[in-house]
Amino acid sequence: MDYSLTFARHFARLVWLLAHEPTNIDEQKASLRALVTIAKEGFVSLGTRAGELTANGTAVPLALSGVADVIAHMTVHGAKTIDVDRNATAPDILRIARQLVAEGAPAAVPGATARFGGASSTPTTAATAVPAPARPAVLPDLDFGEVLDDPIAAALERATPLRPMPSVPAPSSGSRSTGGMFDQFAATRTTSATPQELLARLGSESSPTALIELLDELAVRAEEAIRDERPAVALEIFHRIVLRERDAHEFEVKRAFVLTVKRLTKPALLKAVVRDLTRDGREAALVVLGRTGEDGADAVIEQLAAEEGRHERLAYFEALVQLQAGVPTLLHMLGDPRWYVARNAAAILGEMQAREAEKPLAGLLHHDDERVRHAATVALMRLGTARSLPTIQEALKDRAPQLRMQAAAALVGRKENNVTGLLLKALDEERDDEVCASFLIALGRLATPDAVARLIATAEPDKGLFRKKAVALRVAAVQGLSEARSDDAVEALKALQGDKDEDVRATAVYALGRRARGQSS
Repeated sequence: MDYSLTFARHFARLVWLLAHEPTNIDEQKASLRALVTIAKEGFVSLGTRAGELTANGTAVPLALSGVADVIAHMTVHGAKTIDVDRNATAPDILRIARQLVAEGAPAAVPGATARFGGASSTPTTAATAVPAPARPAVLPDLDFGEVLDDPIAAALERATPLRPMPSVPAPSSGSRSTGGMFDQFAATRTTSATPQELLARLGSESSPTALIELLDELAVRAEEAIRDERPAVALEIFHRIVLRERDAHEFEVKRAFVLTVKRLTKPALLKAVVRDLTRDGREAALVVLGRTGEDGADAVIEQLAAEEGRHERLAYFEALVQLQAGVPTLLHMLGDPRWYVARNAAAILGEMQAREAEKPLAGLLHHDDERVRHAATVALMRLGTARSLPTIQEALKDRAPQLRMQAAAALVGRKENNVTGLLLKALDEERDDEVCASFLIALGRLATPDAVARLIATAEPDKGLFRKKAVALRVAAVQGLSEARSDDAVEALKALQGDKDEDVRATAVYALGRRARGQSS
């Protein structure tokens, strides 16, 4: 399990204990010990989203002890997120947990962020979302010496009363409020520099402090650009921030980049980014969407579902496959009552080879709409799982010629011993010449001895006065031999260079020439 989810679980348990069992000191200590250990792994951001608690953007199961309490207390205090720095100390963690459960604490500005802990400085707490009263009398002290094996820290904690957290000063009339996670910077800095000038500084700035301030200013400019309907500017800023993030090494700087990306990952901005997938900004859009993970993929899926233009739909489809994200949303879309939504989701899951989709895709094989059934069949064939082989066998006999051809292609690369036999049997029963041709080429790609023998027999000239082979099938068999490239296949191609039929001769000559060019390169 990701360390952030483990942290969230223990933090929720600690909050529950403080709220419901304030005298259960032993379990509180155990939770706190675990939290201090987990905090060494890295930065954690706890947040609320659509009634859920999230840890670094991932939903925490509501059934876990205390999760509902954390959500409720954060809502009461107006805290959207609680950001926990790496190596946060036990006093810091306990302080914020106590503040959450304290009754009568004054509400803070909605959307603000509580931040505590520090990796590279003396541990301090600057919580802007949950201003606390004096320590409630009902909450007993914990012995931090037991938690940290540091008697000096324990003595300081016992001797020093918990002071109320300082609240963020109200912004002056000349400052901008971001209304989000960067409110911990008491005054938002504004400059007269253009976005292009700020981006030029972003590429060359080396001072951590200046770089963090610059990120805040760029985030403001991106938000302004979206509000002023200048999406190209917002995309350029977001793209350059993501590229510059790769060169960030210091902890505080990396954390600032993470928070900036999180701040910019908003529906309005992502929607503008997705639209650039069909324009000149496609590469930059893919970089940004790849960085935003499931949020970016969900934005692409939403646009794909709403788009009617074929060119645009194809662009969004290809982007999703390239991003390899959005699987949870696509799985949900398989149950959509609109046939085209379910069909598109099945097709994308197949292209992504999302093996977790095997069972729900199998459930669509009996869908009322034939188009959905076919999409689910093709998707299952693409997964390449052991359970997908029966689906391929059924598809080899399907009424739709295109589906039978796709089933033959899906057999190529399978590891089962009976694959060649399945395809040979299907070829014997097939009556459509175009489908037979696709089966022959698939046999060449399998390149087993039985497959090559069948290709040679099909490619050979007619034997007997009244037997006439279709030239198209002979040519397809020659193409299959070209794919096989075994010694027997090469000898057969050499013999076919002198065939009476011009099409067969030309195909054999071309196949041998391609082989020679491949060997010389």
